[in-house]
Amino acid sequence: MDIRNYIDNGMVESYVLGLSSPDENAEMRKLLREYPELETERDEVERIIHKLLNEEAVQPPVALRSRALQPLDWADTNAEKEEKKPNYTFINIAPNQNQYITVHRVWKWIFIASFLLFKAFLFLAIFFYFKYRQVEDRQQEREKIRLEQQQQSRAAQTVLI
Repeated sequence: MDIRNYIDNGMVESYVLGLSSPDENAEMRKLLREYPELETERDEVERIIHKLLNEEAVQPPVALRSRALQPLDWADTNAEKEEKKPNYTFINIAPNQNQYITVHRVWKWIFIASFLLFKAFLFLAIFFYFKYRQVEDRQQEREKIRLEQQQQSRAAQTVLI
């Protein structure tokens, strides 16, 4: 087994970074138990990666910690110092403590007007539908009478001939 091949191919780096497949992980764990030089190479790669990450790291500002933890600081540890304003908001939906949600009076009248308009349009739609049906029935009756008259006139013409 050529361990140098594993080291040169970058298999150790991908194992340390977690980029290798599950099969490669299992194979690498098996080889790490068998070959101590592979384990020292893994430790060296981990040390180099940690060193590079720590060199490039930027320390966050000190005030950022207190700002980040401020929404979580709900404890009354500083109750005697000053009155803290709560960082939450209540929306009072029912100010008179009923089981109902109150709305402005205008919406009541808007709802009534829209309901009445709906009823009026529904009545008009039904009314004109039945009127349309009456007109259609009258036209069919007229057409039937016209056809009967044409047939009678044809019959009279054939008798005369």
